[in-house]
Amino acid sequence: MLDEMRAFVLLADTGSVKRSAERLRLTQPAVTRQIQRLEHLLRTDLLDRRIKPPALTASGLVVLNRARAVLASIDDLKQTVAADADPSGPFRIGVSHSLADAGLAEMMHQLRLRYPRLELSLASGWTPELVDQVEDGRLDAAILVFAGNDPDLLTPLGHVVGKEEIVIVAPKDLPLPRHSNLKQLSQYPWVLLPDKSCGARRALQTLIERDGGQFRLAAEVYDVELQVSLIHEGAGIGILPRGKITAEFKDKVKIVRAQGVNLGMIVSIAHSPFVSNKGACVDFLRSQCARQYGS
Repeated sequence: MLDEMRAFVLLADTGSVKRSAERLRLTQPAVTRQIQRLEHLLRTDLLDRRIKPPALTASGLVVLNRARAVLASIDDLKQTVAADADPSGPFRIGVSHSLADAGLAEMMHQLRLRYPRLELSLASGWTPELVDQVEDGRLDAAILVFAGNDPDLLTPLGHVVGKEEIVIVAPKDLPLPRHSNLKQLSQYPWVLLPDKSCGARRALQTLIERDGGQFRLAAEVYDVELQVSLIHEGAGIGILPRGKITAEFKDKVKIVRAQGVNLGMIVSIAHSPFVSNKGACVDFLRSQCARQYGS
């Protein structure tokens, strides 16, 4: 039944019989037969085939989580028997969009050097989405960002590896004092990342509106370089983690201090309950992130 469970988990992860077959080096009909065999053995439908593409049934979701746990236990047993063997096989990592940069590429390079038998796959996403994928085992680990009003910042999921101040930035030639207040800031529109990616944005809006100002959005962007360019061209002002303000960005924007605005960002590493013998990989990733983002 192990081969059937592997095929089923892979189908759930990829959403495609074709991609599952490619990964398993089987034909598509062979993968389909494995899924059907598993359904026969468990005496339940795992897929709702009335939907295109087929979706997991309620039983399918239960079986998926149990199958992940069983396969992880088998991997752990193999690792225990082969005590000297390095972790190997698929290792799926998620990263919050705002951290997907050149520094991440270097961390992945170091991870490959340390564990050359790993098959790394990397996906970026919004923190809430990544949390769900870690908890149900679709990702082995994730590098997450939690941001907001510093005193009210919630305890993040996972192990904290770094903390950073989030600062307000404006065009260098904007006639705005370096020490401003919320009323002065509310005169300008904002260029920001999507709300679901950054709790700091919601906290900022709350602070401005609580102070009697009006929060206006000029642009919502998904890329820090585009955000800085728009701010530089006068589209509005924004917020950025201090560490994102590179030498190149310093030529385009200036940091503005605002009374009563204290925004922070926490970086943490979370891992799946099914990570099994990849625990050493998670520990190594955690140490690399601590070095990158500082704790």
